[in-house]
Amino acid sequence: MTEQKQFLQNELNKEEAQYIKSYMFIKGFAVGKNLRETQIALTLAQRLHEGQHRKDGTPYLSHPLKVCSTLISYGIDDDVTLAAALLHDVLEDCSDRLPGGGEDLVQVYSLSREVLELIERLTKCSGLDDSQLAVYFRNIQCCPKAALIKLSDRLHNSSTLYNFTLPKMRKYIRETAMFLIPMASYCKKYYPDYANAFGILKTSIDSMNHSMDVMLQKIEMLSASAAETTGD
Repeated sequence: MTEQKQFLQNELNKEEAQYIKSYMFIKGFAVGKNLRETQIALTLAQRLHEGQHRKDGTPYLSHPLKVCSTLISYGIDDDVTLAAALLHDVLEDCSDRLPGGGEDLVQVYSLSREVLELIERLTKCSGLDDSQLAVYFRNIQCCPKAALIKLSDRLHNSSTLYNFTLPKMRKYIRETAMFLIPMASYCKKYYPDYANAFGILKTSIDSMNHSMDVMLQKIEMLSASAAETTGD
């Protein structure tokens, strides 16, 4: 095995170990707080995302676990919010495993309709233009529980932007600056019960987005320089 492959394998092993820790952390928290829906959602997320992987090769389950555990670490202990955080991608990515669609979450798995409504609010169609994105994010912004999940989701996704193509990275950074950071500011101001969590999320996302923007600019400069050298 080459050094590069060994390095990547080691990183994957670290990610998998971390997601197992996140799973156990959430399970212990949910049992200790008697969060029925979070316990159901944790088991269901594992089942629905089984066999799915992120672009870096880590189990897809690591993403909703991170979204949920981040909210817990920021002081969120609401059962509905944490359950929806664990399942926020299932309508987009697991439709083949939910033959009855979102209604299966309520009728088959005994989750509340409030959890389903949060997941539906968070589910995004692909290919939206700026005006459509504005409507999508505004709909989330008017619901603090949905906003918490979306911002935690964006924070984790922003930390893995290195797996994106450069155009997608640029689009993601722009979208974060245009919609997500203003959303965090708005929510911190108008939802005082969650002001601390929204404040931490805003600072973290803003810092991450700036760092990724600087990195992208350097990559683009190096690419342009290399192209000029090749042309000469």
